[in-house]
Amino acid sequence: MLKNEAPWIPNIFQLSTGEVLLLNLFLSIIRDYDLSGGALENLSDIKGVVVIDEIDAHLHTSHQKEVLPDLIASFPNVQFIITTHSPLFLLGMEEKFGSNGIKIVNMPHGETVSASDFSEFTAAYEAFKQTNQHRQEIAEALKANSRPIVFVEGDYDIRYITKAAELLKKPYILDAIQLRDGTGFGNLDKIWRSYEIQLAELLPSKILLLYDCDTNKAAAEKGNLIKRVIPTNTSSPINIGIENLITSELISQLETSHPQFIDLTEVTTKRVRGQEVITPAKKTVNKDEKGNMCNWICANATADDFRSFSSVFDIIEETLLRQ
Repeated sequence: MLKNEAPWIPNIFQLSTGEVLLLNLFLSIIRDYDLSGGALENLSDIKGVVVIDEIDAHLHTSHQKEVLPDLIASFPNVQFIITTHSPLFLLGMEEKFGSNGIKIVNMPHGETVSASDFSEFTAAYEAFKQTNQHRQEIAEALKANSRPIVFVEGDYDIRYITKAAELLKKPYILDAIQLRDGTGFGNLDKIWRSYEIQLAELLPSKILLLYDCDTNKAAAEKGNLIKRVIPTNTSSPINIGIENLITSELISQLETSHPQFIDLTEVTTKRVRGQEVITPAKKTVNKDEKGNMCNWICANATADDFRSFSSVFDIIEETLLRQ
């Protein structure tokens, strides 16, 4: 097969079973019309009715939802009567042709239904594609660089850890790994779920998913995929996020010099079913000031202010660098 006048698929046996089935199906439509003696200059010349039973059989989900509707649309003057068990195929058809371009009949009762009745499958399919994308990105990173990867929850984690490595004389640790932004603990969870034990054992290098202290995750391992949580700094007034590792002394200093950085929720008292319930005061980093606070700390803090970050380097050394 050629693509852009260059060899694309040297041998038909390199195609998957589903791809061969699709190729055979639609070439059969062209062949049968050609045998009828009708004029055939392009696919729009082909007219008729095509009946296909269980069109989704043996097809990958991407073929069902994305490829099949495009192939059917290539024959604008053919009426297709198709049976299927695939909600993804129906959703793909509605996206391609619109709700008025197809008719879906639920058998054996014959009632007309809408592809939107199966919309929950779209969310599942998109999640599946995103999971696959994570795996592909990880594979490319490991292929390009044999150093193990550490995924953290966000960009601020990377900036704080990088500065801590400089001040605590730990740059050799970061030189030995790839520190990457996992864009939230939810995406770290997706990476963890996307690797079954057998796949994780085949990873060429170790991968560490390093969660912030407030995620309440359990330490776990499967193959070369490792999950760890940064220990909570119990002396810090900040209970969530990477900022929990910042010393209480520095937080107190910032409350005086830059009060906009730290939000305070006072102690509250309420009565529930006759019992007094007291919620203690809580300090959090203002979400709109996270970047400014990170900039200030990285520019002005000392090694002592970053002392609690030593636990991060201990985890990396223990899980990735020690033989």
